[in-house]
Amino acid sequence: MKLRTMPWDERVWLALRRAITAVPLRIRMEALISVVEGSEEEARRRGSLQVEEADLVKAAKKKVPRAFRSMALQILKECGVNVNGY
Repeated sequence: MKLRTMPWDERVWLALRRAITAVPLRIRMEALISVVEGSEEEARRRGSLQVEEADLVKAAKKKVPRAFRSMALQILKECGVNVNGY
């Protein structure tokens, strides 16, 4: 199964993969698919050919289940992602 349908900034993709570990295994794949789709939608909306930091942050704030959102955003921040700028 291919999750991504467009190129991603590699640093952003690795940050997402690390952050999604905050979501329990039973719903992790569903959350990952939702965030990937949301990030790619944000990138397309900007007219970009690649998913970048802002796209991931906006999608994570909307798509990560509320109970795990702050933890996932904290992990993104630890990975060097500016979670407050978007």
